[in-house]
Amino acid sequence: MKDINWAPGNTSFRAFWSELCTYAREGLAALRIMSWPMLLGCCLGLAFLITILPLAIMLFALVMLLRWASSGDDTHAGTQAENRQSAQ
Repeated sequence: MKDINWAPGNTSFRAFWSELCTYAREGLAALRIMSWPMLLGCCLGLAFLITILPLAIMLFALVMLLRWASSGDDTHAGTQAENRQSAQ
């Protein structure tokens, strides 16, 4: 029987799902042949990528934002001091 409710993206989703399953099978096969120290190293590397790296990037962006926000005050204060000196 023909599917009455055919969706245009259905074939692309099936292709995506089959590729995802293929990658998952390959990943599991790679995990099966890894030694315990290599598996531990991969787990630590993945934990670093998931937690510490985004935290470092966010803190860097926050510091740069604070420096940018505070740089506006320094230039304004500097021009006022120069105006006072030139007025005397």
